[in-house]
Amino acid sequence: MNRKSICKAVGVSVAAMALGGAAFAAVIFDPTTGEGFVGKGEVQLTFGWNNKQLQDNAETVEFQVVSSVVTEVSWTCTNSNNDNEQVRQQTTTTTIEGLVESVARERRQVTGFILEGYDGDPVDGGSETDGPAIDSCPGGPWSLTTPAGAPVVVDSSTAFQVKFSGSGWVELVEVD
Repeated sequence: MNRKSICKAVGVSVAAMALGGAAFAAVIFDPTTGEGFVGKGEVQLTFGWNNKQLQDNAETVEFQVVSSVVTEVSWTCTNSNNDNEQVRQQTTTTTIEGLVESVARERRQVTGFILEGYDGDPVDGGSETDGPAIDSCPGGPWSLTTPAGAPVVVDSSTAFQVKFSGSGWVELVEVD
């Protein structure tokens, strides 16, 4: 599965959540454009800040989206000595990260963060594969009888994260 397909699959899952009417207290986010709004209360709650701490740290607050897609592919091997079958499978988890540009909305003080879209293209966070090589069979009398098909998405998740200068990324919203 290429990066474009993964981004499309992740975008669909988040868009489906948005269309399904799920809402978070003060987080509005369009995964296709990276635009939206995060209320100051969401950031304060995440970091345990009072209003002064939010005002002091607002310029260093950043947002990102991290999406993970798990695909699986399987194939069958048959033992020529006894016709036993063995189904083998390989699982791949791919992660994509997208940094979101934001501007603090102010009316004498910061009241939230306007999300202005993605800061460049999403970054491939890498892939991790578990299982034997595709279409491989054990040694000896085993042979491939049903080749692997196309990868199937078995799980996906998208997390909307926030951080400020000196902190690590913290999940603000997760959509499964």
